[in-house]
Amino acid sequence: MIGVLFLIICTHAKAQNNSVVANGFTLTFVNGTTIGSVDEVATNVLRVKNGTSRRVTFSLDISSPAGWSTLSSRDKNYTVAANDSIFIPVRIIPQKNAEGNVNYFVNASAVSNQNILLASTPWNLEIKKFSQWRANVVDKVAYFPSTADSTSFRINFTNTGNSNEDVYVFFSPPVKVNITDSQGNPIAENAFSMNLPVGVDTTLRFIAKLTSGKEKEDFFSAKPMMEQETDEGTYRVQIQVKDNSGGSASSGGRVELLRLGNEIKAESEEGNSSIPITMEFNSYNILSQFTNFSLDLYGDTDLALNKNLRYYYQTIISNSAYTGTQFLGSYRFVQYTTPKYQVAAGDIGDNMEILLNGTGIKGNYRYDKFKVGGIYVRRQQNGNLENYLTNIGARVGYNGGKGIQLEAQAVSRKDEFNDIDGSLATVEGSYRISQSQRLSVNAGFSQEKHTQSTNPFVTTGYGFGARYTVTYKGISLASQARLNSPNFLSQYRGTTSLNVNLRYPFKDGQFFSLKTDLNSRNAEIYSKGFLFPKNEFKRNVYEFQYGWSTESGNFVLFPRIHDDEVLGIKTFTTGGGVLFSSNMQSKFRIYSRFYTGFTKAKDYDVDPYLVARWENTLRYKNLNVTARYYYGPYNVLDNLRVVEDGINPQSAYISAFANLNFRKARLSVRPTFNVGYESVLARVRSNFSPMLTYYSKNDFQFTLTGELFRINQGESPLPSVNALGDGVFNTYTQSNFLLRFGIKKTFNVKRPGSKSHDLEVVVFKDLNGNNRRDVGEDFVNDALITVNDMALMTNDQGVVIFKNLTQGEYKIKSDVLSNVEGWFKGDGQTVLLDNDRTIFIPLKRGVQVKGNIILQQAQYSALGTDGMNLSGIRVNMTDNLGNSYSALSGQGGEFNLYVPFGLYTIKVNEQAVDEQFQFAQSSYTLNVNNVNVNYQVTFYLIEKSRRINIKKFDNKEDNK
Repeated sequence: MIGVLFLIICTHAKAQNNSVVANGFTLTFVNGTTIGSVDEVATNVLRVKNGTSRRVTFSLDISSPAGWSTLSSRDKNYTVAANDSIFIPVRIIPQKNAEGNVNYFVNASAVSNQNILLASTPWNLEIKKFSQWRANVVDKVAYFPSTADSTSFRINFTNTGNSNEDVYVFFSPPVKVNITDSQGNPIAENAFSMNLPVGVDTTLRFIAKLTSGKEKEDFFSAKPMMEQETDEGTYRVQIQVKDNSGGSASSGGRVELLRLGNEIKAESEEGNSSIPITMEFNSYNILSQFTNFSLDLYGDTDLALNKNLRYYYQTIISNSAYTGTQFLGSYRFVQYTTPKYQVAAGDIGDNMEILLNGTGIKGNYRYDKFKVGGIYVRRQQNGNLENYLTNIGARVGYNGGKGIQLEAQAVSRKDEFNDIDGSLATVEGSYRISQSQRLSVNAGFSQEKHTQSTNPFVTTGYGFGARYTVTYKGISLASQARLNSPNFLSQYRGTTSLNVNLRYPFKDGQFFSLKTDLNSRNAEIYSKGFLFPKNEFKRNVYEFQYGWSTESGNFVLFPRIHDDEVLGIKTFTTGGGVLFSSNMQSKFRIYSRFYTGFTKAKDYDVDPYLVARWENTLRYKNLNVTARYYYGPYNVLDNLRVVEDGINPQSAYISAFANLNFRKARLSVRPTFNVGYESVLARVRSNFSPMLTYYSKNDFQFTLTGELFRINQGESPLPSVNALGDGVFNTYTQSNFLLRFGIKKTFNVKRPGSKSHDLEVVVFKDLNGNNRRDVGEDFVNDALITVNDMALMTNDQGVVIFKNLTQGEYKIKSDVLSNVEGWFKGDGQTVLLDNDRTIFIPLKRGVQVKGNIILQQAQYSALGTDGMNLSGIRVNMTDNLGNSYSALSGQGGEFNLYVPFGLYTIKVNEQAVDEQFQFAQSSYTLNVNNVNVNYQVTFYLIEKSRRINIKKFDNKEDNK
């Protein structure tokens, strides 16, 4: 039975779909399915077929969705002869707001003159999707208040297309910024999807929060006081909104999040208006018989047009019970720099293959592609003896562009202590072969005259060097070679070296590396004509590395070979190790390196001995801990212990320091702890040194440091094997305590003839409206002050300072970001800055305007006795300058807002209520000019009257 019923239903559906009736009269659309648009007339052709033996006359009834229009008349009659067909065009106008990507059905029916349905057929009309949506960043700039770590910005979403849109919102914030919704809920992976209904126009608010502010500022995370006071920066958040349905449409923008300071130094053509001088006074070994003092004066200043002056002066004073007060020496330095040249005098230095340092003068000058320079320095050798080391140097450089650089240097040296007059000449050339290839070569020649009176003679020397770097398809090679003769006048005298580093990254996060460092030195050193005994040095290292990266960190495995010769001891070490370093994003930063191997002393009949080194560093915020353990020789002296005394030494060292900052107390504490143990001497050395720094509000910095150190030498195995006997290695304990104190302060000395000045702006609440700050009137924090294109945020004293402004007129604008309900910014000020000035910006006290929206119900009100919820109706007050202030009404219709003095039009939003209601008067004029007046406004919302028609019924009448 069920199968028969199903067959009947299917047959009926097929008949309807093919528009076949029993009498042979049919309707069929030529195109059963078409695609149209709301901006076009949809057209189709209806085929009418009369399969009967008589003529048929009918009218056409087109049924379409509500709001659609048909371009044909229902009253028009059509006639089709027997066994004939006609074609009728059908035109439909879709409604403008018809939703896209939706199939709409249009039905055509043929109706006889006797109102009998002859046939019908459907037309499936799909309206094309018209996509027109937009996301716009409303707030291009948002500011972090000085006392908070979060701010907000808004994005406006609109959809003026004809279909709902699914979009995906992406945020690309900096690492230090987290984005949440308006309720503070985190947005997973900085992205979320949302649906935009047709006609939507909505604005969403998002919160940007600095991650450093998420955690409580404990001892290990708070920044130093001076750093906190100048903490400012710009954080850019890129926002992109994409079509989530696979389309290519996208929109978005960028918001800049600014944390402003309360002080700025302007770039001025006149340079700094003042010369800063930082003074540091430190005393050492207080409470002892040997107290030293140091006084340092230093600073640098901008002299305009990229000219700079740096200066430093230091003197050391010694005071003891034995020698009295002594000036132990002083350090002085001054340097003047311009875009073309630089001059420095005092205690200076330079590197021209040999190190030139002492007291003197140096300078350089740049002309087109050339640069020339020279230096003259002289310093005393070996205390107060009347012998000096004098150096004169000169250089000429050429930058020819296209990667070509050349430089020639010449040095003349007179060594009075060693009786040597030397001269040195070097040339160096560098060429950038390509963006990833560079080659440098250098050569030098020297001559030294040994001028002692008994047997003068001359030695000559030479030196060559080359560097080559290249990167090709990820493979990088860096190499350097040096060959200097034993008598070459250089800091690398007698050095032969070859250094090669080859790195090949073969997979993501994985690499191979080969390092070869070959270094030897066999220098000839003379003093007063005598040649010092040669002391050959060799250190060759061969190392292969394999490294890879994981989520936990980076790993490196490395076999290594050492071939060394130091102080006549030749050793050969083979071994390997592993290195681990945690990821940069981790709170805990760990670095660990372990190496172990066996060392063979070539010229000694001893078995290879084990060596091991384990080095670890832990960093957690401002806490740093280092631990090292060495088994076996670490230096030349340790190797002597093994080969001569048969003792394989061990040692361990631990050091730690932390920055503990107490912002409210303006204190910073830096404790440092070190302890070490050496097995050979059974010696323990420890040191504990806490440093306390106080930052005063007037910018003084006071430092107090204590240092307690202790040495404890116990029973050593050396006396039993050392020919000197037991007395050299007696056990002992020594301890001492040192105390240091320092003061630091930066003073700004007015620069003579300066045309630059400082502008201080102070924002306060003007209680009595006299435009002057009186006693008891509060400062305003987080006020945004703009002078020209520079912006600052007031501190808790209401102050910002613009430094180094040139003389002239400046427009000062203000805006208030914090919650100061009832207080309003004043108009901008224009000031003439011809000296240092302080400008007070008063916030004007506003007046409270209260009001109500009162509902008057009609006699036959549909609201009943409960009335109506009157919340969310906006009331707006606009003054004659166009400034607007608004508030939303509460559930009972009450509203409350603050406005400054002025003549206002106060208006209620009539569009917020249904057409069944109307306001008796929707706007008033209100003159607000007295803080002592209670301003009250009432809007009456009247429900329109309803007319009720009553009709009687009885048995004699029909209800029509």
